[in-house]
Amino acid sequence: MAPPSPRRRLFLLLAIAAAAAALPAAILAAENNNTPVAEALVQLKKSFTNSSSLSSWLITDTDGDKSPCAPGSHEWHGVVCAGGEVTGLRLSGLELGGTIDVDALSSFPRLRSVSFAGNNFSGPLPAFHQLKALKSMYLSDNDFSGAIPDGFFGNLSHLKKLWLDGNRLNGSIPPSITQATSLLELHLDGNALTGELPPAPPPSLKSINVSNNDLEGVVPEAFRKFDASRFAGNQYLCYVPTDAKPCKREQPAAAAAGSPSSSRAVTVLATLLVSVVVMVIVLCACSGDGGEPAGSSRARSLDDKEEKPPVYMAKQATPQRRSASWLGRRIGSSGFGHRRAASAAKVDDLSSRSGGDLVMVNNSKGAFGLADLMKAAAEVIGSGGGGGLGSSSSYKAVMASGVAVVVKRARDMNRAPRDAFEAEMRRLGAARHGNLLPPLAYHYRSDEKLIVHEYIPKGSLLYVLHGDRGMDYAALADWPARLKVAAGVARGAAFLHAEFASHEAPPHGNLKSANVLLAPDFEPLLADYGYSSLVNHDTQSSSMFARRAPECVAGHPVTAKADVYCLGVVLLELLTGKFPAQYLQNAKGGTDLVMWATSAMADGFERDLLDPALMAKWKFAANDMVRLVQVAVGCVEADPEKRPDMKEAAARVEEVVAAALATVRERQEETGGGEDPAGRSSSHAAYVRAASIQRLTSVGERSARRDSDDFSYGIS
Repeated sequence: MAPPSPRRRLFLLLAIAAAAAALPAAILAAENNNTPVAEALVQLKKSFTNSSSLSSWLITDTDGDKSPCAPGSHEWHGVVCAGGEVTGLRLSGLELGGTIDVDALSSFPRLRSVSFAGNNFSGPLPAFHQLKALKSMYLSDNDFSGAIPDGFFGNLSHLKKLWLDGNRLNGSIPPSITQATSLLELHLDGNALTGELPPAPPPSLKSINVSNNDLEGVVPEAFRKFDASRFAGNQYLCYVPTDAKPCKREQPAAAAAGSPSSSRAVTVLATLLVSVVVMVIVLCACSGDGGEPAGSSRARSLDDKEEKPPVYMAKQATPQRRSASWLGRRIGSSGFGHRRAASAAKVDDLSSRSGGDLVMVNNSKGAFGLADLMKAAAEVIGSGGGGGLGSSSSYKAVMASGVAVVVKRARDMNRAPRDAFEAEMRRLGAARHGNLLPPLAYHYRSDEKLIVHEYIPKGSLLYVLHGDRGMDYAALADWPARLKVAAGVARGAAFLHAEFASHEAPPHGNLKSANVLLAPDFEPLLADYGYSSLVNHDTQSSSMFARRAPECVAGHPVTAKADVYCLGVVLLELLTGKFPAQYLQNAKGGTDLVMWATSAMADGFERDLLDPALMAKWKFAANDMVRLVQVAVGCVEADPEKRPDMKEAAARVEEVVAAALATVRERQEETGGGEDPAGRSSSHAAYVRAASIQRLTSVGERSARRDSDDFSYGIS
């Protein structure tokens, strides 16, 4: 083989030198893309304003440069990890502003989901299209403006969900949207988008919403597989062309181009315009004061006004942002009485214009809408509606159908993004168990959430135990009745933990006696469950009782074991009859049941804990009461690792309940079967006791009840 020529050798040497020079640059670029995770998150935080909610985003001396996803690292709020890498950011509803540093986000190669919904970000859309691996992007309810870039969708072949609703985006929907071949959900409603829809949607699209924009034209045939409501609120957009609605804006009439008359008109207009300009210049020169031409300031202000798109006007005219607030003001001003709508015509008009209305998630009480609630007699209620949820107000509404419901205005969820809120409500409404009170419907607005559930007249366990101590309290002084409540609460909680085991937040999150409602037969119904992930981060500690478990107070992440602690407090409340100090924010008042029970058990004085109302008439059952105290104390262990999980805790409760009811039956047999085992005559309490024993000792009935769809408690 002939040796390479001098020119070829020179070329090879130059190529090797260039490669050697490029190698350090490539290594440096790789290092830049592998910025330590903690540093990248801190860099991202620096691009935010009002970031006090991310106080946990800091590099501590203990952690050093340890990744937030590494074992033993402190909790970084909103950071989702899998396989030791950051896969998601859940930063919704934190009132963040400023910008979003996409370069920092590019340090997370396995980032699949970002949620910045319900914040205060403004300006153009961040360059999220650079993050090619994203699958979910939630940017709803911010203040992003400007057009969606033409090439925004070109690199997003993995994107499945895109939520841009509730912003101020304008311009047309870019044709590149068809390049997002994996896109399943697209929400662009509530913006100021203009122009016509693309000829066809992305091939995989299953859900779309472009309502309440400024689109025009005819909805292409390929889009008509989606419901017409998804295109409503666009004045010139026709789902199907009709004579009743124009599908195009009227263009100002123009003279035919090239005609002699138009040419002459243009010439005359130009001559007049030049004359006016010359006269203005002469007048300015003659004035000699160096000031601006008269009226120039006014002319500029008009120009500025014309340059602004009618975005704010469009937002103010969006009807679905108004209906719930009208309902809230009407009911909120009613005080403690009944109040009906001013006129049915006004209600019907508002309902027809409202795109939101109520969304039904459980039809066990039939279907109803926002108009039905507006027409209903409403009154402010207290314990009958349950407690918690961070709700500012609860109202009882009796509709024309006779169905009575509770409407809660959930203020502590005001920053919950729409996608998360709707998914959670559907999930909770679908839950079926005899000891749960599921939501029936909801209404979503960014600044107000309404949650509707069935009204339970007897009220909460908290009220019956510590309220006016009337007939219901006398019935609950029966030991079998309290066993029934204890078993039902444990079963309902265990079902939640089994059904929603895959979720990070505690399945209930707010288990306390105020959220245990009592049906007419004293069957307990757990309410306000499953909202942990929706309540605003800065109010969770005060709104959600699970956040007051000892480990959460110490700053550790809240887990499912926090619900077990809450169950223990409810059991101690049932057994002692005392109001727990744990329910109070400042701990001034009530009884520290956890400390009292733990100390009494350590010293062997468990019987001192028992409610005198029980001991006075059920002293023979004291041993079973003590056994239940021991189960409760195991649930309130300070170390969550020493607590049982909810399934085991419920099994322990049921074991004690079964033994306790056996004791009651033996006592009945000893007294001849007809006599009250506590030595009392027949009464409402005796009826409740008999029902409790029958209910709790029938395994077949209990199993059927667990799978029952019957929620017909307390409808007046």
